[in-house]
Amino acid sequence: MPGQLSLVKTFLLAAWVEAIVYGFLCCIFGATMFVYFSPKYSRVGTKRDIHTTSMIMVSGVMFFMATFHLAMNGFRLIRGYADFRDADGGPVAYIGNLRRWDHILKDTIYATQENLGSAAAIYRTWTLWSYNWKIIVLPSIMLMINIVAGYIVCGTYSSVDPTATVFLPRLNTWIKIFYSMAVALNIITTGLMAWRIYSTHMKSANYNVGRGRLISILRILIESAALQLIVEIVLLALYCSDINAQYILLESVTSVVAITFNTITLRIKLDTYAEDHKYSQKSSGHQVQTIGSIPMKRIQVNINHETVDNNDDRSFNSHLGDREAAIGKA
Repeated sequence: MPGQLSLVKTFLLAAWVEAIVYGFLCCIFGATMFVYFSPKYSRVGTKRDIHTTSMIMVSGVMFFMATFHLAMNGFRLIRGYADFRDADGGPVAYIGNLRRWDHILKDTIYATQENLGSAAAIYRTWTLWSYNWKIIVLPSIMLMINIVAGYIVCGTYSSVDPTATVFLPRLNTWIKIFYSMAVALNIITTGLMAWRIYSTHMKSANYNVGRGRLISILRILIESAALQLIVEIVLLALYCSDINAQYILLESVTSVVAITFNTITLRIKLDTYAEDHKYSQKSSGHQVQTIGSIPMKRIQVNINHETVDNNDDRSFNSHLGDREAAIGKA
């Protein structure tokens, strides 16, 4: 396609952009681990915190995958622009060769990271919906399709012509399925989690003081998930248009998936800590601190006590007065 960015520049830009994105991931991952293991923010390793321990493991695996992916691209960059710069076709012939083991491994890491991110989102959806498996049937089926599509593409690389590109018709359909499913899964899981949080907030709105923390969590969820969703939509659009710039986004997705996962956890934990600290410092007679640190309004309950005299079938009411009761979650 005329007017496209040359592959020589595209491969360099892709590695450069991935390195920048990975730098952000390192900062976010470090902060997430600090929040996880700091006794100030959470309890780790207890029976009550199995979910948190699982999230730590997923965060660690994602960071490792992103690091491995960056290392593979660094290796390929050195090989292409140093060792094979004078070979036939130059760096582009080496880096663009889909059959090489390092390219297959690199894209396998990417596919695994993408599917791991989707699986983690499905797990979060499942827990938010009180472990209702019916909610995650469709996302789980889509994830299985995505896993098959991703690894079929990686397996097909070994049998294509060395001069072939990722726009090869033999690969085109499966790659589009993979990208499309990734976008759809992101939208569905984020939508399910957002709806669950919003509906819970609406049910408890009459008892919350102020706007309520659930709205803050909803905003964090949508804002954090938007980064990965935008990147994946643009990537799909570029690939469907056969534009070389798709390589630039493609190499960054592995780190973006890890950033999205860790950002959601980090921001929610920091927001929770800030709210807990805020309300622990306040001593208001009009608010009740409950488990989960969500301030609740007091409500009045009128109790009427009726006594029946069986001897003369007469009854009378005695008004005991108004009493205050606080609604909290045990």
